[in-house]
Amino acid sequence: MRSRVLWGAARWLWPRGTVGPARRSLSSGSPPLEELFARGGPLRTFLERQAGSEAHLKVRRPELLAVIKLLNEKEQELRETEHLLHDENEDLRKLAENEITLCQKEITQLKHQIILLLVPSEETDENDLILEVTAGVGGQEAMLFTSEIFDMYQQYAAFKRWHFETLEYFPSELGGLRQASASIGGSEAYRHMKFEGGVHRVQRVPKTEKQGRVHTSTMTVAILPQPTEINLVINPKDLRIDTKRASGAGGQHVNTTDSAVRIVHLPTDWK
Repeated sequence: MRSRVLWGAARWLWPRGTVGPARRSLSSGSPPLEELFARGGPLRTFLERQAGSEAHLKVRRPELLAVIKLLNEKEQELRETEHLLHDENEDLRKLAENEITLCQKEITQLKHQIILLLVPSEETDENDLILEVTAGVGGQEAMLFTSEIFDMYQQYAAFKRWHFETLEYFPSELGGLRQASASIGGSEAYRHMKFEGGVHRVQRVPKTEKQGRVHTSTMTVAILPQPTEINLVINPKDLRIDTKRASGAGGQHVNTTDSAVRIVHLPTDWK
């Protein structure tokens, strides 16, 4: 049951990598947010079961329990406020409409948060990362788009107060970007950025277009976790070092020089 729920949630998350007008519709296989949380649906049933075992969830997933409770409270508040839409007082009805709009926005945010909390964590979530952007199809417009995406990630890192260090930067002639890479470090940097990897596209009228035609341009984003530093200690007694020398005629240097060295780690048989 849990695997099916997470699969549906993950399928909803993945399309979020598409940018701007090129974002694909939810009708292409990914269930919309309201369908995921519909009464009697798999995700709603799963959350109700989790809330029923509150003691168990409070120990293992306290953040998820808190968001589920808040979602239930907001949905109850929304139902109560909707009754005021039929009140005779016009001012009260307008006030109810404003409250309903705000409540619906908060409910949507809580649903997004629940889906993110349901995605299993990885050991690398706390790691720093390497960001790499590369222009794709679309010529100069794709390079301009790549430059905008790279600047967006740099500003997002500044907003999150992460360390951002540009490693490589290859600009184009018109101010775009062919390829660039950067090192990003900070609290849960990889956890927040790992779903950004993939092909992104944009459909718009390029700056280089004089006839007003809409072009499609693409670029790719790669997100790689940086490995954590480890202290590796190798006991010299666990190593076997074999040396080889050339044989035959060729002078004194050939017969006395170790021209091949092989090191074997005895416990693992690594060479």
